[in-house]
Amino acid sequence: MASARARLGAAVSAALAITLLPAFTASASAAVADDTGTSTSTITGTSVVTSTLTTSSLSTSTTAVSTTAPASFSLPVSRTGYVTLSAAAKADPVVRGKAVAQTAARFAGVPYVAGGTSPAVGFDCSGYTRYVYSRLGISLPRVSRDQYAAATPIPRSTAVKGDLVFFYSTSGRIYHVAIYAGNGYIWHSPYPGKRVMLERIWTSSWKVARVRA
Repeated sequence: MASARARLGAAVSAALAITLLPAFTASASAAVADDTGTSTSTITGTSVVTSTLTTSSLSTSTTAVSTTAPASFSLPVSRTGYVTLSAAAKADPVVRGKAVAQTAARFAGVPYVAGGTSPAVGFDCSGYTRYVYSRLGISLPRVSRDQYAAATPIPRSTAVKGDLVFFYSTSGRIYHVAIYAGNGYIWHSPYPGKRVMLERIWTSSWKVARVRA
């Protein structure tokens, strides 16, 4: 009887071992990673497999970033002073043109005087444009037709503030010059009895030329 009980106990123990072995194996097979994330250990059955992750060397390159001075200008306190232009502004027709237009606006109200070349006396049309450009250190000839010859003609569609606008007669003769203010407007010294003013272009007989710094 005791022998039969012993055999029964052994059989039960064997059955339990067979039943519990898969659960133990599955639990023991779980991967475990350490905090550094550089190695992983796996327990399979009775063996331990350790994998080490290596980080490949990273190559670094340095890219030189070129810095370009901004195109800028500053107007003097006095309207008769000289405008300060950066080298980039001198080369940029848009920025330089803004400086021209803002300088031109400072002489609004100066009376028209035939042959006038300064705000103290008065301006005629070409005396005005010549004086404004001189504040930027740019020299122009004295009369409008010579100013046109010294500038570079450009299409109207590409005109920017500060470009010169020339008016011509039916014969093609240039008789008036002004400074483009944008959106179809000009700064100019019109004729006797008038003063330097901002005015919309009133005719289709005009063309544009750009002064090179």
